[in-house]
Amino acid sequence: MSKCLVLFVEGDTEVEFYKQVITNARKLHPAGRFDTNIEYKNVKGIGGFKSIVLRKFTKEIKPKYKNDCEFTIVLCSDTDVFEFASKPLIKWDEVKKELIASGAKNIIHVQADRSIEDWFLYDIEGILGFLRLGKNTKVSGKNGYDKLQRLYKQANKVYYKGIQSNGMIGRLNIEKIADAVKDQLNPLYKALGVDKTT
Repeated sequence: MSKCLVLFVEGDTEVEFYKQVITNARKLHPAGRFDTNIEYKNVKGIGGFKSIVLRKFTKEIKPKYKNDCEFTIVLCSDTDVFEFASKPLIKWDEVKKELIASGAKNIIHVQADRSIEDWFLYDIEGILGFLRLGKNTKVSGKNGYDKLQRLYKQANKVYYKGIQSNGMIGRLNIEKIADAVKDQLNPLYKALGVDKTT
């Protein structure tokens, strides 16, 4: 029985980012490689966790592996969407229950504290370098997303949430970011057999 790790993420930016995180984690693995098939699926926004995840899992992923796989599902989301909502949009327990009922063995939830943009800002040097802005550029805004949008604006570019970053992710120091948010990424590392507690 082979192992499959399926990451469901909110957008293309996240797909790019998590691919880098996993590449980085591979270097930390005792064997230097994973004995796991890894799939990335974009659910196109937070609402997709409610409507798309189960369908993609049962219709696209499971048939591909002919059920000969032990599936670990990783739900990667931001938390800021819920800060203003009176009721959370997603009943995570229900999503998890449905996935388990459909054959997933483990479910991991990786939540970016506030938003993934807040994570990116841990490597402000990488972002400024990518945008060709001076090292002393002031970073302001009410949250990570706002700050990133304002920086992009200063460089006459537009930051779109969830859309491919056109090179920004490639310029980020993933190791530095992963280190800064290792408590939030830890469940993912554990599933990959990597010890990131040190």
